[in-house]
Amino acid sequence: MRTSTAAGLAIAGLFVFAGCAPVPPGGGPFGDGSQAERVVRGMPEGWTGSDPDLLDGTPVVGWVSDIEFGVVTMGSSSCPAVARELEVLGADEVQVEFGESPNDPCTADMAATTHVFELPPAVDGRPVTVIVRFDDFESEFALELE
Repeated sequence: MRTSTAAGLAIAGLFVFAGCAPVPPGGGPFGDGSQAERVVRGMPEGWTGSDPDLLDGTPVVGWVSDIEFGVVTMGSSSCPAVARELEVLGADEVQVEFGESPNDPCTADMAATTHVFELPPAVDGRPVTVIVRFDDFESEFALELE
């Protein structure tokens, strides 16, 4: 009886520890509030956009597949920006608003993170303008998907 009780407590302990584990950066299923389909450190497979400039920090956009596009942001690898909202502005324009990561503490490094979105069906014009906004900055970036 003691062995089964000890084993049960050990298993319960694993669930408690797993529940307290840090939330990894990533899409909505990871709990950070991201509206991206998925979040990839660096550049995803299939990327056809330009490479980001680590020193400049300006976001870049590119196609990941026929129906997916990505927005690359620069920042801490452990606390990347979080895509809060994707809004359709027209047949050839979307806006993606980013907020701060809920992760803390953050590493003091500079890394590329790609936020991958499925292009909404209402956006059927080409090229597509992607407006990128950050909650903590007043500037916005108008980037073009060819």
